[in-house]
Amino acid sequence: MSLIDLVTPWATAVATDDADAVAQFRTRHETLLSRVAWHRAPHAEELPLAERGAVLDDAVSRVSDPMLLQRLRDVRHYAAELGADTPSTTVLLAGRGEGEPLLSLPGNPPIVALFLDGLPDSLPLQLAAVRGQAHLTRWLAPESESAVRGLAATAPWDLWALARTAPLREWIYSVGVAAHVAHAVMPESAPHEVIGVRRGELGKLRERERLLRELLEKDLDACGLGLLVRWLVRDTPVSVRTVGGSVIPPGAGAYLGWRLTAERVARVGLREALRATA
Repeated sequence: MSLIDLVTPWATAVATDDADAVAQFRTRHETLLSRVAWHRAPHAEELPLAERGAVLDDAVSRVSDPMLLQRLRDVRHYAAELGADTPSTTVLLAGRGEGEPLLSLPGNPPIVALFLDGLPDSLPLQLAAVRGQAHLTRWLAPESESAVRGLAATAPWDLWALARTAPLREWIYSVGVAAHVAHAVMPESAPHEVIGVRRGELGKLRERERLLRELLEKDLDACGLGLLVRWLVRDTPVSVRTVGGSVIPPGAGAYLGWRLTAERVARVGLREALRATA
């Protein structure tokens, strides 16, 4: 399982103030960047990456820390021992603060893309790396019963298209069981860190869990891009997240997935739960 730093070469290109250097970077990594761009910023002409300034400087400093890089390798190794063992490449990038900080992309090679601007500390970065590795194992492991395994292994990965053919239940389950893998790798982590939500958001989600479960139950067996973004994309507009007068909070899908998969994980273990039917 390899680790690719695209933060440093991007910062080097940007620092030159040379448009040709920036263009050369994008051309050199065009295949990878286009895969990531389609899932993080599908309406942009190219993947938005950090401009010169504090965000990029911080990202460069972090990827220059050998201790952090070793911790990333260690948690991925431990996750593999627990069952999230599909080989993948972890790619470190610095964006502009918008979009999902974690993207799990089956393909050649399978990629876990981590945006340091959305994962500002070491702990959320490591947890996201583990969740991404768990997603890829669920979607690609030969023995997995995931609803998207066959498509993920044989066709170019397109989450937006797959959302129209695979039920929401699959995506909620994948996110939930991945959070349990992350918690097993780093058991000292708080629940909100494992799920990938803010501490205050977790309390609000718990308060509204009964209503949110009822709303989710109506959507679980349906397919549609709108359902995916409603429940699992944080930046979705409020109008899309409003159902019958109730606004679904950011992180609700991840929280409910974590809660709904807990019993199965406890009963059959992580390795089997990762590969089971949703």
